[in-house]
Amino acid sequence: MDSSGKPEYFMIAGAAVLWGTVGVFLRWVDLPGQEYFVVFMRATISLCFLTVVIYAGKRQSELRLGKHPLLLLFSGVLLTFHWVMFLKALNNLSIGDAEFITYLAPVLVAVLAPLLLKEKLEGVTVMALLLALAGMYLISLTGQTAEAGLNSKGIIYALTAAVSYAFLLIILKKLREDTPTLTITFYQTAVNAALLFPFCAFRDFPISTRGWASLLILGTVHTALAGLVYVYAVKKVKAQHVGIIAYLEPLSAVVFGLIFLGEQPGWQDLVGGLLIIAAGAVVLRRGLIEVGVEDTSHTV
Repeated sequence: MDSSGKPEYFMIAGAAVLWGTVGVFLRWVDLPGQEYFVVFMRATISLCFLTVVIYAGKRQSELRLGKHPLLLLFSGVLLTFHWVMFLKALNNLSIGDAEFITYLAPVLVAVLAPLLLKEKLEGVTVMALLLALAGMYLISLTGQTAEAGLNSKGIIYALTAAVSYAFLLIILKKLREDTPTLTITFYQTAVNAALLFPFCAFRDFPISTRGWASLLILGTVHTALAGLVYVYAVKKVKAQHVGIIAYLEPLSAVVFGLIFLGEQPGWQDLVGGLLIIAAGAVVLRRGLIEVGVEDTSHTV
C-alpha cells in the first residue's frame, strides 16, 4: 500500500493528539472517585451521536448483533471496566504516567497471544516485555507529590486498565472477522450506558459549568467525532503505521499535562515512557499483534 502523503496520516495523528487531552478535560470535570459518571455521560452522548449517524446514513443494517452477540456484549462490559480504570488512573497519577502505563497493552497482547491463541512465543516478544518492565520500574521510582505524584493505588488502576484492554484487543480480533466497526462501537457504547445507568440515575453530581462543558466535549469530540474520523482514516493507512502514530497520544498527554496542569515529568517518567513506547513499537513493527487497526488506541 503506497500511503505516502495521504491526508489520512494527519487525520490519525490529529485524533491521537486530541485524545492526549482526555486527562486535562477529566481534571476539569473534577469528579475524583466518581469516574463511572464521566464514563456514563461520555457513552450516553456518544451513543446519541452514533444513533444519528446510523439513521441519517441509512445504515440500520449495521444494528444487527452479528455472529457473536454474547462476545460483542461482553466486550462492552470489559470496555466499561477499562474506561473506569483508565480514568481512575488519570485521577491518581500524572497524566503522562497513566497514559504510558496503559500503553503496555500492545506488549501484553503479544505476551498473552501464545497462551490464549496458541501462537508461538517469539524472542522479540520477550525483548519487548523486558523493555516494558524496565520502563514500568523507572516510572515507579518517581517521587510522590501531593497532587500528581505516583502512588501504588494509581499504578494498580493503570495496570488494570492495560490488562483489561489487552484482553479486549484479543476479543476484538475475533469480532473483527465478521462484525462491522460501527456495529461494535454502537453496542459497546450502549452497554457502557446501560451498565452505569443504575449508578448514575437520579443522583446529584457537583459539577461546574466548565465540568459540564468538558463532559460534552469528551462525548462528542473525543469519543464520537474523533472516533469516526479515526475509523475512516485507518482503512487507508498501513496497520503498523497506525500503531506507531497512536503513540502520539501518551507523548502529547505529557505536553498537555505540563501546559494546562503544570505537571512536570521527571527523567524517570520520560525514560520509562520511552522504553514502553519502544516495546510497543517493537511489537507492532514485527506484526506480533494482528488486531484490527481501529483498535490500536484505547480511547476509541
